[in-house]
Amino acid sequence: MNQKRFVRRAAITVGVAAAAVFVAAGCKNDGHFSLFGYDTRPPFDSNIRSVYLPLFKVNAYHTNPYRNIDVDINEAIARELNQRHSPIKVVSDPAGADTELIGTVANIYKNQLNRNQFNLLREFDVMITVEIVWRDLRTGKVLTSSRGPVAPLPVSPFDTTLPAAPPPPPPTGAIPLTIYGFGRVLPELGESNTTGEQAAINSLARQIVNQMEKPW
Repeated sequence: MNQKRFVRRAAITVGVAAAAVFVAAGCKNDGHFSLFGYDTRPPFDSNIRSVYLPLFKVNAYHTNPYRNIDVDINEAIARELNQRHSPIKVVSDPAGADTELIGTVANIYKNQLNRNQFNLLREFDVMITVEIVWRDLRTGKVLTSSRGPVAPLPVSPFDTTLPAAPPPPPPTGAIPLTIYGFGRVLPELGESNTTGEQAAINSLARQIVNQMEKPW
């Protein structure tokens, strides 16, 4: 009986020692843990420490409750970076920034999904479309992935006398990345346009910060 207890204790001791060796092998000097390709450090480029974030330009027609949407989007991006413990800090002066994030609100749309027997809205989505360009101010390199060039229109098959369409001109400058944010609203639960707008803005902020992470 004593021998079995001794063997059990020895096995536990060996297991604890092995776990300690594993932890020690994975620990980094910065307090984070890395093992078998997995890392607890935030997935951001450590060479990028700051971003200049001017207010988004609003090209979409907007009225209440969508006023100040540019301010709300900027605040949501800064909050998302902070919540993810990103080393990238938002700064107010481009002269001292490593990068710059330029954005445009291209569209604000309410998609009606469901009505009740009194023709009142029961469910709808607030959809916000933005276009962003994230650029390294030190090198001029565009860091966001962009769309490909627009394909030329095909020649009409009904009129073979038409000449082939000329190729489109090469894009000038950075091609922005389009991102869509959605916010579901259920008025019967007391939710409103403001609820959907904030949900859509939070969705945009998450996707924008995703673009600022290092690629896998």
